Amino acid sequence: MKKRNQKISIGGLGLVTLISLLFFSAPLAGLRSDWVLQIQEASLRSTSVFHQTGLNLGIPTSADTDDHRWCNHMKLFQLSRIFPDYGLGELSIRYNFGAFKDGRSSFYDPAAATFNAHYGVYAVRLDDGIFGYTEDGTVNVAALLELVSFDQLDLVMTALGCPPSRQQFDSTHINIQPGPEMAGYQDWIQVDAAILTNAPLFHFQGLHTGMLQYGSPPASYNGADFPEVPMVGRIYLRYDNTRQVTVIYFVMAKDLSLVEETSTTYLQPITWPL
Repeated sequence: MKKRNQKISIGGLGLVTLISLLFFSAPLAGLRSDWVLQIQEASLRSTSVFHQTGLNLGIPTSADTDDHRWCNHMKLFQLSRIFPDYGLGELSIRYNFGAFKDGRSSFYDPAAATFNAHYGVYAVRLDDGIFGYTEDGTVNVAALLELVSFDQLDLVMTALGCPPSRQQFDSTHINIQPGPEMAGYQDWIQVDAAILTNAPLFHFQGLHTGMLQYGSPPASYNGADFPEVPMVGRIYLRYDNTRQVTVIYFVMAKDLSLVEETSTTYLQPITWPL
């Protein structure tokens, strides 16, 4: 009996060791991120706007290309009742960020093309009204910028420990034009903007939930926490009358070249259900 208990204790210790390695070991940061985000997706999938409206999009990742700069899997996030200025509704996000290297996502690496970068799709469904458009049918730029700002600051930077007093999101040089035909639809609107916002550079002072996604920040960083950096943003917008949902493709990166490349390689080829 004593030997059996000893085996159980040893097995339990092995499990604790494995869990500790998974959650705190830098070399396993990519595996930990995938595991945590797959659990998150499983818990949110059935309630997401994508699922509820039958909007099962085929979104390319690095697994579909020869480009290894992005992660191989899209992630899912879901929020409800978050648009008090534009009516009650739901927001679902399919998103991706820079691939892992040296124990952390390139999201942290100022030298990487994918520094502070994301791409993906927002699906927004309001209880009353259409998100992203004014009553006369024109594009509601303020609402769209508020959505992108909410994602960058409230969801990303807050999860990394950036205090509200340091959070920054300013947009200028906004350009609106017809978008390209995508997924067989010709009614897309393209919005481009120059953005000044916080970067994910800071000194580690304890675990934050965002680190489960991106890994820990580089220990060698010696600058100010969450400095402001220039970025380039692009969205493609359309309202789907059949599903009564606003669909917004998005990409934000430090250089226009990656915005263009991501638009061509990952956003424009997105497939819709027939």
